[in-house]
Amino acid sequence: MAEIVAVVGVVANIVQLVDTGSKIIHRFHEFQRSGREIPKIFQKFRAELPLLQQALRKIKEAEDAGVIGDGPTLLSAIDGCQKQIQGLDIIITRTLPSSDDSRRTRAKKTIRSLCQESKVKDLTDNLQSYIVALNLYLAAVSATSRIRLGTSILDAL
Repeated sequence: MAEIVAVVGVVANIVQLVDTGSKIIHRFHEFQRSGREIPKIFQKFRAELPLLQQALRKIKEAEDAGVIGDGPTLLSAIDGCQKQIQGLDIIITRTLPSSDDSRRTRAKKTIRSLCQESKVKDLTDNLQSYIVALNLYLAAVSATSRIRLGTSILDAL
């Protein structure tokens, strides 16, 4: 029973994470459309967020196919990702100027962003560790499902 609850939690958290990530990506695109470059402190996160979303979509596909094995462990990793993303989302909201901000507000946000650099780096580094763990999980699930189907991993290459 706990395993079923964990799998349901995994799916719900994946949907929420992908949604939050899409919102952040949209905010970055809006910022760039206004002719400005994404602040340097967010560039690593901006590059890694689509990788996280891709890994999450693949995990959801594996869950939909009934291949997910260890829901509670996976839920823990996804919860960790969620915390990092929420922390980054809060910082982005507070520091990334929007198109309707006044000059004064933009200046304040720019200064705030400089003060948040170490926190953004920590959150991004933690998120990167979770992305690696999720991708390792995907590789293990993929190898296990191929073994069950009787196909070689080399056949897939």
